[in-house]
Amino acid sequence: MLYRIFKWLFYLTVRGYFRSIHIKGKTNIPDSGPVIFVANHNSAFMDPILLAVHINRPIYFLARGESFTSKLVSVIFGWLHMIPIYKPEISPDEVYKNKTIFQKCFDHLGHGKTIMIFPEGISETVRKLRPVKTGTARIALGVEQQNNFELGVRIIPIGINYSNPHFFRSDVYVEVGSPILLDEYQKPCTSDPVATVQELTALIKVRLEQLIVHVHDQSIEQLVQDIERLYRSELREEISQEHKASQDFYLSQAIVKAVNYNRQTRPRKSLKFQQKIRQYFKVLDRLNISDADFRKTGDDQLSLWLIPYFIIGFPLFLFGFLVNIVPYSTVAFLARKISVRADFIGSMKLAFGMFIFLVFYILETLLFVSFANWLWGIVFILSLYPSGLFVVNYINRWYRFLGYLNYLSLKSSRKDSIGRLRALREELLQELDIGRQVYLDGNPLKEV
Repeated sequence: MLYRIFKWLFYLTVRGYFRSIHIKGKTNIPDSGPVIFVANHNSAFMDPILLAVHINRPIYFLARGESFTSKLVSVIFGWLHMIPIYKPEISPDEVYKNKTIFQKCFDHLGHGKTIMIFPEGISETVRKLRPVKTGTARIALGVEQQNNFELGVRIIPIGINYSNPHFFRSDVYVEVGSPILLDEYQKPCTSDPVATVQELTALIKVRLEQLIVHVHDQSIEQLVQDIERLYRSELREEISQEHKASQDFYLSQAIVKAVNYNRQTRPRKSLKFQQKIRQYFKVLDRLNISDADFRKTGDDQLSLWLIPYFIIGFPLFLFGFLVNIVPYSTVAFLARKISVRADFIGSMKLAFGMFIFLVFYILETLLFVSFANWLWGIVFILSLYPSGLFVVNYINRWYRFLGYLNYLSLKSSRKDSIGRLRALREELLQELDIGRQVYLDGNPLKEV
C-alpha cells in the first residue's frame, strides 16, 4: 500500500521536476513472469524513482545494506520494496547476509516478480558505464539452476540518459532494451559456472552501453557537450526518429564515436578545434547570449506572439507564483544547505519537493477553505500543481525572450563583434562537416 501511494506521489513530482521525459521500448517489458531489470546508475535515488513510476509492474530494488540503519528503517524500506545487499568494501562484517538475500531474490523471481539492479554498484553522475558487477548474472543463473532452467527469467537492460539530473526542468531519455534470455546458458553454467557468470556479465555490459551515451574518456566530455550545443540541431532533420529525445540520443552517441575517431586519426586538428569551439562558447557566455539566437530565422523580427502570451498569462502566472513560491524557495534553501554527495543532489531536490509541496498544498487548501467552501477548495487544490508548472514555463520563456532582446541589442551596438562570432560559428560548422565526413569515410556503416 505504501509503495502504491509513494509511486503516485512521485509520479506527479517526477513529471513536474523534468521538462520532458521520453521512454522508448516499454513493449519489451512483459506483463507477467520473472524479470530482472538492469540499469545504469547516474543519480542515486532518482534512478529507481524515475523507473518505478513509469514501469507498470511492482518493482523490488536491491539497495545498499548500510542504508538499513535500524529495524524501523528496515520495515519502512521493506514496504517500499527495497532489499538490502552488502558490499565487501563497505560492510565486510555483513557480507555473510548476502546468501540469504540471494535466496530472497530467487524466491521473488520464482513467484514471477521483478527485481531492479544497478549493476555498477555505485552511483556517479558521469556519461559512461562503470565496471559491471557479477551480482545480476549470479542471481539470474542461480535462480534458473534452482528451477532446472525452466523459470524463464528475462534480464531487461535499461539506459537512463539525463541532460542534467540535478537541474530542475531538465530532460531525460530512457530506452528499454530487448530482453536477454538465459536458455543458451544452461549447459555452460553446468560445466563452468564461473566463466558463464563472467560471459553473461560481459553481455549485460555491452547491452547497457548500447542504451546510453557512453563517453569512456572523460577528457572529451566538454568537447562532446560543445558539439552537441552547436551541431546537434543541424543534424536533427537528417535522421528519422519519432521523437526529438530519440534524435538527440542517437546523435549524441554518434558524436562521441566521431570525436574519438577524429582524435585518433587527426589529433592536432582535433585539439585545435577543441580549443576554438570552447573559446566560441566562452564568448557567448560572457555576452550572455545563446547559440540558438544565431539559428533563428528572421533575426530582425521579434517573436511578437510572446507579448500577448505574457500579458494574457500574467494573472495565471501571478496566482501560480504566489501559491508556489514558498514551497519552491524552501526546497531550494534545503538543497543548498544540506551537504550530500554530488549524485544525491537531484534525488534530494526530488524528495524534498514531494514532501514539502504536499505539506504546503494541504495547508494552503485548508486556509483557503476557511474562507470559502470545500467545493472551491477542491478546485483550488487541483489548480496548484498545473499553475506551478505554468509559472516555470512562463519564467523560462520570459528569460529566453530577454536573451533574444539582448542578442538583437548586441547585434546593433556591437555589429562587428557579432559578425565575427557568426563567421567563427560558420567556420566551426564547416570543420564539423569535414570531421563528420572523415568519420563516415572511415566507418561507412555509421551515421552522424
